[in-house]
Amino acid sequence: MNRFLPLFALLLFAACSAPSVEFVEGPVGDNGKALFTITLNGVPAGSRVWFAQNPTSYTMAEDSEAEIKVFMATSHYIDIPADAGKKVTVKYYSRLLPRYSFAPEGFYLQQDGKPDRALPLSVSFQERKIAVLPDPAYFRADATLAPADIIPSVKNVSYGEGVMQKPPFPSVKMLSEDHPAGWYRIIIGENTVVEAVDDDGAYYACVTYSKLPDTLPPLSIEDWPDFRYRGLMLDVARNFTTKENIMKLLDVLASYKMSVFHFHLADDEGWRLEIPQIPELTTYGAHHALPVEVDGTLVENNALCPGYDGGVGSASSSDGFLTQEDYKEIIKYAWERRIMVMPEFDTPGHSRAAIYSLKQYEKRTGDSSYRLSSPGDSSKYYSAQAYTDNVLDVTLPSVYKFMDLVFDNVIRLHKEAGVPLPAIHIGGDEVPTGAWAGHDRVDMKDMYIRGMMDIAEKRGVKLAGWQEITQGITPQSAERLTPMLYIVNAWSTLPGEEEVPYNLANAGYPTLLSNVTNLYVDLAYSADPSERGLHWGGFVDERKTFALDPYHIYRSVRWNRDETPADLDKAAQGKVSLEHPENIVGVQVQLWGETIRSFDNVTYNIFPKALGAFERGWNANVQWADDGQFRKDFTHFYSIVKQREEPTWDFKYKNRD
Repeated sequence: MNRFLPLFALLLFAACSAPSVEFVEGPVGDNGKALFTITLNGVPAGSRVWFAQNPTSYTMAEDSEAEIKVFMATSHYIDIPADAGKKVTVKYYSRLLPRYSFAPEGFYLQQDGKPDRALPLSVSFQERKIAVLPDPAYFRADATLAPADIIPSVKNVSYGEGVMQKPPFPSVKMLSEDHPAGWYRIIIGENTVVEAVDDDGAYYACVTYSKLPDTLPPLSIEDWPDFRYRGLMLDVARNFTTKENIMKLLDVLASYKMSVFHFHLADDEGWRLEIPQIPELTTYGAHHALPVEVDGTLVENNALCPGYDGGVGSASSSDGFLTQEDYKEIIKYAWERRIMVMPEFDTPGHSRAAIYSLKQYEKRTGDSSYRLSSPGDSSKYYSAQAYTDNVLDVTLPSVYKFMDLVFDNVIRLHKEAGVPLPAIHIGGDEVPTGAWAGHDRVDMKDMYIRGMMDIAEKRGVKLAGWQEITQGITPQSAERLTPMLYIVNAWSTLPGEEEVPYNLANAGYPTLLSNVTNLYVDLAYSADPSERGLHWGGFVDERKTFALDPYHIYRSVRWNRDETPADLDKAAQGKVSLEHPENIVGVQVQLWGETIRSFDNVTYNIFPKALGAFERGWNANVQWADDGQFRKDFTHFYSIVKQREEPTWDFKYKNRD
């Protein structure tokens, strides 16, 4: 037995000496900052350690043994001193982490001549009292439910006497009567009849029928959606989600009668759709690797720098793309479930992945005809996600040649799949101040919008964009743009910006309610730091999506940031009224991917949080005279969630039990 001891000791020594990382969040000092410590154990002297962290300001501590440097946005690195010992301690001051998911992650060791190596990480956070949590009394699930209580709620239902077995679903009788789009009627009794006015209505009838219990009284249901557009946006640019998981999500969305899947396919951190004419968009722009030093300069030779997860290669949750065949499978799968797919390629800001992919394309081919940025651009800016090089040079004809190519590919794929293309979403948001140096900002924005309208008009396709595409352009461009838009996302509803949705609708734009305060499900459920998500726009849970009041938008924020009740009677005072309710075309949930690392994170952030928005897209007209009526309606809704919806889910979600 003793002959094995030397081998055991050697293995134990190797395990103990293997490089690793410890991260410790220290207590808050008198200066209001916390001391953070990153301890690098067994990291070779002269090497470099990379990691990711959500953008934050910091100050290095005087006794830190090495400095944190920033390459780009979330990509940070530490150079290990040549005389380093077995342990290197890096210390810095910053604000206490608002969420644990903001902590550094994705630590990688980089050494000349050796493969990049992931380092095991242990973390330690300060214990803290959570100052603000939603009132648990809201989340009651004790309402008595009727057989047809489902989500979204049916408009009209009446019950007969007795009990019967639900018959098999009959053939749908298509009517030519004047009813709202998506209308259907179900009569279960001595004769079971299902009627609809269109294919959508027939599908929705089938969904409702499948949710009714097997034993039920005779009943009659008449139902239709209030909004044509009931959507969910998934950001796969920052965190990639596979085709198979997207299809799983589409199945669930179809069960709630959603009508649009807004597919955010391109952003700074990744380009996700294969474009065969420019393979670099996905061979380079859909992947991440550590920058390498060339002649003293860090460059992204083979892939983009790491994103929010810090991972590289197959270890990164942000690596991957969809082939054209994958995309066609997805859009066909969605359309079979009466869901249209609207792809988004965010431009002219948020375009770093495209810009750098086209640099690689030009390097390989010598072809500059698709160039997206000018080598001599002197613009100095800092984007919302901390990038300094993510804006298209809209003065270049090659930018529009590139967008021509993207549009032609997308239009062809939808035609080949035999499914409708509602619009191509061009983004338009968050072009940072300082971009387009030497040019008038309005001129540049107007030039880009005109160029995109020319492309869309030539192809007979609608455009869509975030609210910014309507802002800062000339009246002539705005007049031309209005009828070309399928939707414009009104997202900014924070204090001081609450009027944005109604201003857009009153101006004639087809306005899609995408309110950050109610519909951004990437915002965490609560201030509990263990909840993954962001917090800049507050917190969003089931109450807040359910509380959305499309035609009384100022009453949609029923709680202040500290969870105290808002004064709803004064909420609309001094604010613009909705003059054209017909221009409010729908409701959409947004899931951005900065803190998403897996499909479990996707479903956890959506369910059950988003169900209130699914309800409100179908039933837009709400009347709550007081908080008591709201609580009563929410209790009924939440009882359906807990008693009937959650028991059917086979994915990760937030369970409040």
